[in-house]
Formats: sequence, C-alpha cells, structure tokens
Amino acid sequence: MFVKRPWIIAVLFIGMAALGIVWWLSLNNWSFKGMVPSRESQHFSRHADSVEFSGVYAIRGPGYTGTLTVRRAGDGYNLCWQLASGSVYYGNGLAIGDVLGAVCAVEGHKHTRVMAYKKEADGLSGLAARMDGDKLGCEKTADAERIKASTYPLTGTYTVQGSHPNQASYKGEMTLERTGATYTVRCRASDGSGYCGTGFAVDEVFVTGYSNAMGVGIGVYEINSSGLEGRWLYTDYSRLATTSQIRAGSERAAK
Repeated sequence: MFVKRPWIIAVLFIGMAALGIVWWLSLNNWSFKGMVPSRESQHFSRHADSVEFSGVYAIRGPGYTGTLTVRRAGDGYNLCWQLASGSVYYGNGLAIGDVLGAVCAVEGHKHTRVMAYKKEADGLSGLAARMDGDKLGCEKTADAERIKASTYPLTGTYTVQGSHPNQASYKGEMTLERTGATYTVRCRASDGSGYCGTGFAVDEVFVTGYSNAMGVGIGVYEINSSGLEGRWLYTDYSRLATTSQIRAGSERAAK
C-alpha cells in the first residue's frame, strides 16, 4: 500500500526555496541588501545621488555660449554660468536619478529660469524655461544629444504633505495647469504661504521653479502612480553665489 508522506513535500519546498535564495544572493554579490525594500526605495525608484553632476561644461544655448560649473553643495548643487558675453549668473539645484533640476537668477535677479539637465558621458543636455514662460529652450554641450520634455498628463489638483529642512511638517495644495510646453504651478500651504511657478517633465521627473522678491525655489519630483514625490529648496538671492551646504525639504503630492 502507498502511504502519503506530507513531510516529503514540505522538505522539497524548503529545499527549492533555499536554492532560490542562494541563486538570488549570487546575483547580488552575496548581500541581503535589497531583499527587503528600504524606506527610501519604497518611495523613490530613482535615487537622489545615483549620478554625479559636478564638473565644468562648455555649453551652448539659444543665442549664447559659455561655461557652466556645477559644484556639489550638501544635499544639492551650486551652478555658475559664465557667458562669452561677460554675463555671470548663479543657481542651485537638486537631482533625482539622472536628472538635475535647477533654478537660476538672470540679469541681476530681474529674471529667473528653471531648467533640467541629463548627464551624457562627459557632457550635459538640458531644457530651460523662463519663469512664467510657455516655451522650452535647449542648453547643452556640443556632442550631447538634445533631450525632450515628457508628455505625462499631470494637469490637476494635488494634496501636498511635506517637511521643511528643519523637519517641521506642513500640508497644502498644488495645482498644475498646462501652458504650452510647460505647466503653471500654483502651491498654497496651510499656513497661508505659497508660490506660483513654472515646471516641466523630463523622463519620469517633474521639475518646477519659482521666484519672489527675496529669492528662488526649486522642486524635483519623481512621477509615480500616486502623484509626485521629491525634494525642494529655497535660496535667498544674496546666497545663490555662496551657498555651500544646501539642505533640502521633502514633499509628496497626491491627486
């Protein structure tokens, strides 16, 4: 008579599971890291510092040439444009994955621009928009291929939760309205503060920038199934050229 032995099935199952774990570890340098998603990886598929943007780049944009110097500064980057015309202007930026979002003051802080760059070998390729502008211009190094803006349907109103660099939390609302090649971004926090800026997307990253009487702000967000999630910073005009330790806040925006 044949006698069923359930324990044999259990042993076979455990053995197969063990072999699966050994195979997985062999593909991950025999490390358990990544088997259980970390708190950060649950939020970001594009890690903030997966690409290093520091360097000096010979750039060309619409009607100008010059040099862009990108320098690491704490949680983000300082940027300095020195144009062949003699103009010099400064900005700060934050990165998610291979996209660096930045905001800069132009012409003595009278105008600002928001831009997004991607690293390409030893060069950069970027898109830029004037604040309140509905068009995108290209700024890149000579051999880099021109990048394109993404066409994600981001229009709508989002509920915002975030924290300042000092960890103080806040809530608010963000509205994105399509305006040509860019979005008009309006954000209002529960404490009454807010801004109106300009944004656009490159790959799965949304970049927005704004300015007011005292300084400029930049936000970079990963586009995911629930909305937007990323980091932001604000810098006074007087500190754009000298900031050495950028501290970023964090923010989630869900529809």
